[in-house]
Amino acid sequence: MRDPYWNHNTHYHPWLLAQLPATADTALDIGCGDGLLARKLARHCPSVLGVDIDAPVLAGAAPAPNVTYRQADFRYLTGTFDYVTAVATLHHVPVDEGLTALRRLVAPGGTLAVVGLWSMSLRADYDYLLRYPLIRAVDLLYRKSDPPAPTHDPEETLDDIRRSAAEILPGATIRKRLLWRYTLLWHRPASG
Repeated sequence: MRDPYWNHNTHYHPWLLAQLPATADTALDIGCGDGLLARKLARHCPSVLGVDIDAPVLAGAAPAPNVTYRQADFRYLTGTFDYVTAVATLHHVPVDEGLTALRRLVAPGGTLAVVGLWSMSLRADYDYLLRYPLIRAVDLLYRKSDPPAPTHDPEETLDDIRRSAAEILPGATIRKRLLWRYTLLWHRPASG
């Protein structure tokens, strides 16, 4: 089934779906917006909660079997989930606070998958900026479109995010990706 739109975030939905543990019974999609990823997760997971802090954006979320939507700030959610996703959300809060909340929400043995943005600088990211022609070509090919949602420029550099993740999410892997994004993948130990 084809998505109703494409943007730099939906481009990573296949990666996010590939990280979903086959045994996951519960999933949490943080910053779910119109619920597109939450509905995709629900095809493979019996119970999905989509949360977003923005009520008008969440009001446009299409209902789906196995999906519940809630207006909430993820930092104050309770409970744990087998799979937690956060797409273009983490940079809206201080990184240490956000990563700590994400860690708390992942059930023992669960998985966290983040698609995020970082604050770029010519000095630190010169190699990445060489990818601009490719990024522009992909944008033109897919005709980028974005549903309305609040935006916020990232403040932390990728080095800042890596340092925080090393302390808060030991063993997390972070990779620079195409389209001004990075991915973070973390598996919480079953006993911790």
